[in-house]
Amino acid sequence: MNCYMSKKIMKKIREKAFLFITMAMILCLGTMAMAAQSEQTNEVYYEAVIVHSGDTLWGIAKKYKDDNENIERMIYKIMKINGLRSENIVSGKSLIVPMKR
Repeated sequence: MNCYMSKKIMKKIREKAFLFITMAMILCLGTMAMAAQSEQTNEVYYEAVIVHSGDTLWGIAKKYKDDNENIERMIYKIMKINGLRSENIVSGKSLIVPMKR
């Protein structure tokens, strides 16, 4: 009788462990799917912007940056993409500006 009880208890423990592991895997897969979906919606696009008289790199970065991005980071990206060594920009020239949709 003692052996039968321990087998029964062990079976219940295995069933609960299996259920726990299954639920943990489902939770992980769901989290991974949500993360992949959010990354997919943040694709970067590039737009050519003509510099007008009075424009500043700060103003352009502020206009085209993502809501969650700080302006300094956007200025850095614009400068890097366009090969700029300073924040001085010239009216009439075009800049490639990264954008997220």
